[in-house]
Amino acid sequence: MNPPSPDHHPELQAAVHSIYDYVRRTEERASVGSCWETIDYENKPHRDIGIFNGVGGIPFFLTDYFRTYGVEAAIEMAGRAIDWCEAFPGKCYERGLHFGRTGAAWAALYRSEFIAGAGVPEFSRANARIILREPSGPVTDLIGGEASNGVYLLKLWARTSDPAHLAGACRCAAWIEAQIIRDARGTWCVINPDGNLGFPPELFLGAAHGISGIAHFLACLAEATREERWANLAVELFDTVERYAQSSRGGLNWPGRAGGPELSRCQYSHGAPGIGMTFLTAHRVIGNRRYRDLALQAGEATYHYGDFRNNYTQCTGLAGGGELLLALHHLTGETIWESRALEFARACVAYKETGPAGDAWPTDVRGLYSPDYLYGAAGVGHFLLRLVSPLAIPIPYW
Repeated sequence: MNPPSPDHHPELQAAVHSIYDYVRRTEERASVGSCWETIDYENKPHRDIGIFNGVGGIPFFLTDYFRTYGVEAAIEMAGRAIDWCEAFPGKCYERGLHFGRTGAAWAALYRSEFIAGAGVPEFSRANARIILREPSGPVTDLIGGEASNGVYLLKLWARTSDPAHLAGACRCAAWIEAQIIRDARGTWCVINPDGNLGFPPELFLGAAHGISGIAHFLACLAEATREERWANLAVELFDTVERYAQSSRGGLNWPGRAGGPELSRCQYSHGAPGIGMTFLTAHRVIGNRRYRDLALQAGEATYHYGDFRNNYTQCTGLAGGGELLLALHHLTGETIWESRALEFARACVAYKETGPAGDAWPTDVRGLYSPDYLYGAAGVGHFLLRLVSPLAIPIPYW
C-alpha cells in the first residue's frame, strides 16, 4: 500500500479524510449490516438501497478509501453497507443500477476485487439471475432502465466470463433496439415506451435519462461482443445527440429534451458533463475523432458554467462536471484539464460545514446532509480520491 504523499494536494486529502470521518460517524448499525440516513429527491430523510440517494453507492467510496490509505475499517464498513442492502426487507426495485438493488450488487462485485481470496459474491450473481429471469423493460435509460441493467451484466461478465451474462446484456440491447424510432428528429427512443410511468414521450438527450446514456451502453456492448449491430446503433444515437448540440460559453451544451431552446443545466444527468463522458466512450470504441472533439467542446462548456447551481454533488454539481474535466486530462495529457478539475475539486471542498459533532457535508440543499453517492458526500469524496490517489480508480457508474 503506497498512499499519496501528504504534500500531494493536502487540502483535497484533508477533505477526503473529512468525508470518511463523516460517513463513519453517521453509520447506523442494524440487525444485518449498517445503513445511513440519506436525503431523497424530495429533500426528505429516508433509508434506501439505491446508489442515487441511498446506501448502495457509499461502498464505492469506502472501498477506494481502503485501497488508497489501507484503512481496514473502511472496507469492513463497505461490507456492512452491502449486507444491509442485500437484506433490505422494504419495498424497492430489484433491477436498475442507480435505483435498484443492482447498484449494491455492483458495489459488492467491485469490493470483492480487493479482498484476498474473494470470488464473485453470490449477491452479485443472484441479482444477475433476477435481471435474466424477469421481462425486459419497462424503462430504456442508463440511470435505472435496461441500459443500466445491461451495463451491470457487462461488468459481471468481465469477472465471470459466463456467457449467460453477456447474452443477458445483448437481450437488454435487443429490447432497447425494438423501441427505436427513426424519424425527422433522428434515431431515438423514449424513456418509458409503455407510457405508464409518467415520463413524457419526448426525445431526452442526457446521460441519465436520455439517448446518450443508452448509446454509451450499446458502445460498451459492441466493445465486448465485436458486433457491428450494436456499434451501428450506437453511432446512430450518438449522431442524433450531436445534432442537438448548441454553442454555449465557449463550448457545446445540450438541452434536456430535443428541440428545447433552454440550456438551463450543465450537469452529469442533463447536459454537457454526462454527454461529454458518453462521447469519450464513443471515441474509445468507435474511434472517430469527431467524438473526441465533441467531448472536448463539452468540457469547455462544463468548465465555463462552473458552479452554476451552487452545488457540489456528482449528479447535479461540481463533482459530476469535474469527472469530465479529469477524464479529458487522462485522454489528452494536457495540464489545462487537470488544472480545471482541481479548480472544481477545491470548489467542492468549500462546501464542507463544521458543527459540534464534526464536519458535515450537504446534499444540493444547504442545511441538509447526506453521505450518499450521487446526491451527497460519498460521490464527492470519490471524485477527490481520483485526483489524489496514485491508483487507477474508475468511476463506478461508467
